[in-house]
Amino acid sequence: MNAVVRFSTARPKTVIAIWIVLIAICVPLMIALTGALKAGGFDNPRGEAAAGQKVIERAFDEAPESLQVVLTKPDGDVTAELAEATRIAEQTPHVASVQDYTQDPQWLSPDRHTTFLQLGFTTDKSTIQHEIEGLRERMTGALQDRGVQVHVTGAQALDYDLSVQSESDAITAEMIAFPLLIVVLLVVFRSVGAMLLPIVLAGVALVVASAIGYGITFLTDLSTLYTNAVSLIGIAVAVDYSLFIIKRYRDELAAGDTYVPALRTAMRTAGHAVLFSGLAVVVALLALFIPRIMVFTSMAIAGVVVTLVALAMSMTLLPAALTVLGRRINWLSLKPRAAREGRTGPGALTKLQRKPALTLAVLVALFGVLAWPMTDIRLQSPVASATILPEETDSRQGIERLQAALEFRNLFPVQIVVDAPESTPADTLLDAVRAVSTTVKEQPGIDSVTDVTSIGLPAEAVDLAVGGQAGQLPAEAQAGFAQLWNTDGDRRVARVVVIPSSDPDSDAAHDLIHDLRADLPGAVPDGVRVQVTGATATGVDFDEVLIDTLPAILIAVALITIALLARAFRSWLLPLLALALNALVVAASLGLLTLISQTWLGQRIDSTTPALVFAIMFGLSMDYMVIMISRMREHFTAHGDHHRAVTEGLRDTAGLVNGAALIMVAVFASFLVAKVSVVQQLGLGLAIAVILDAVVIRLLVMPAALNLIGPRVWGRTAHRAADAEPTVDPQPVPTA
Repeated sequence: MNAVVRFSTARPKTVIAIWIVLIAICVPLMIALTGALKAGGFDNPRGEAAAGQKVIERAFDEAPESLQVVLTKPDGDVTAELAEATRIAEQTPHVASVQDYTQDPQWLSPDRHTTFLQLGFTTDKSTIQHEIEGLRERMTGALQDRGVQVHVTGAQALDYDLSVQSESDAITAEMIAFPLLIVVLLVVFRSVGAMLLPIVLAGVALVVASAIGYGITFLTDLSTLYTNAVSLIGIAVAVDYSLFIIKRYRDELAAGDTYVPALRTAMRTAGHAVLFSGLAVVVALLALFIPRIMVFTSMAIAGVVVTLVALAMSMTLLPAALTVLGRRINWLSLKPRAAREGRTGPGALTKLQRKPALTLAVLVALFGVLAWPMTDIRLQSPVASATILPEETDSRQGIERLQAALEFRNLFPVQIVVDAPESTPADTLLDAVRAVSTTVKEQPGIDSVTDVTSIGLPAEAVDLAVGGQAGQLPAEAQAGFAQLWNTDGDRRVARVVVIPSSDPDSDAAHDLIHDLRADLPGAVPDGVRVQVTGATATGVDFDEVLIDTLPAILIAVALITIALLARAFRSWLLPLLALALNALVVAASLGLLTLISQTWLGQRIDSTTPALVFAIMFGLSMDYMVIMISRMREHFTAHGDHHRAVTEGLRDTAGLVNGAALIMVAVFASFLVAKVSVVQQLGLGLAIAVILDAVVIRLLVMPAALNLIGPRVWGRTAHRAADAEPTVDPQPVPTA
């Protein structure tokens, strides 16, 4: 990396020209990214629900994907408009089937004002989503003058609207974040020149990372949340890394160095710290690949890509720009702040470090109190509701209209697939179906259970039909039987349709899925397979894969980060301390997020939030750890006095860390305006974590812990360097 920095400072105009060409290439690719991203990703494709759904699609010839066109005529009979609506639906590209209330009378409201058409598709999800906006326009254009309100909803409509909203949220957040960054950087640097450079680098990072994301879409699917993650992480790391290096460069200039030695010192010290900080972010985000869930993988790729881009700029474009600018980095400097007598910043902090054990005990206890609400956390992904989207979204309005007018639970049944090899006697499979139905009926909160034995056929007719002579049944009975008993290749398949008395996203419905999966396998004979599927089961599978892989994520991040920081600091105690401090921050921030969301706002914590907050915050918080410890270590190697090194390092970096934290809080807080609840929770959780980390952990807890551990924390290398150095004070460095 030193060779890269030397080349950048020796050929600065060449490096800047290369980046300009790269940006020109990336801009059109960035624009193309939106159309290449995929909506959804909030499911587990390897879960039991997904496997059971595939069996149902094959055995009962059901379309794998569907949309619901909700029709409401407040002042008339909506069925009079079905013919026109059906005609438009059938003309929609890729529609394989159109069903209405004549297939199921429960699809029509008792007052006949509301119903829906179910459009079946056999094409892929992205193709369906590309047809949604046109379908809405055609339906509304044809039926609005007839007094009919139209909403298009369903899984793919919800995902499509989530995609549109995510892109809008990212743009809105960026429009808020960049003006805030201008103000914060002016306060920190008090120079327009120094302020503009990080802003430009952050913009470049977003452009290049978005373009790289477009290239990655040819290799794998990326969620629409990729853009949110690029903005959320990219702005923070690009500005912070620039801040650290520019700040040290200006400090060296202020201390009397000419700009070339000042830049070399800045890159050797702050640049080295930035490199390891960035690698820590990358390592932490790599752990998000463990669940193999599209939304996690997409956000991990986004974070890794934009962090590597920020690091590349910090090692090439930034030193090249500083070489060209020289002392002009201080262009349009504002009036410097007057020095304050008896300043209470580091002095007050120093007083707290006189009793490190007491300070540490009190603060750790405080973090334990803040983390306590997390013990009551209830993770849940909203798969059968639209609460993740804003109220004005068309697909959410369609769902809520169905909830208000129809028996909503009937639209999201729990389906139990019971199948066995064709060599298994039909009577055995039928006995298994009866056992499953009996077990289900014993569960609390069940409205109805439907299987081949409960559709009104005499027992003799059922035995005849399962024995392969269903053709002898009346036509209507044949159709009903074929929807509950059929074959899938060399396997006989039956299904049991369960309507719970609770809404599909309720705690009771989730508990029912867990109970059924625990009880049903033991209720059927050997050789018979039972799978529980449906919307609620899909949500349970998604939640479980995240919960099950969370320990692996935590362990992977911890072990790799310890190894990385041990390499950076030549000490094992510092990485272990970093791990403990970051665990305190994440636990406390999730505790406060749980308190705010569940207790005060009445919202469930999305199951993606804890792992995302942990991985992102664990990496980003290393910025402060590395930059502060590096400066303390410099002082220790200069004079060998541990307590003095901690105090002086804290004095030199406290303002810098506060400025960097303010930048991150501004970025994360800008995402609170997002209308997608997942992004809101992530922005709030990260903002809380940064405040706790910078204000309490880095300024109070970490110095107390360092003073308590003593000089052995620096490792043998630092001690040898301290012994070799003359005992002189390092040059005083002005602070922000």
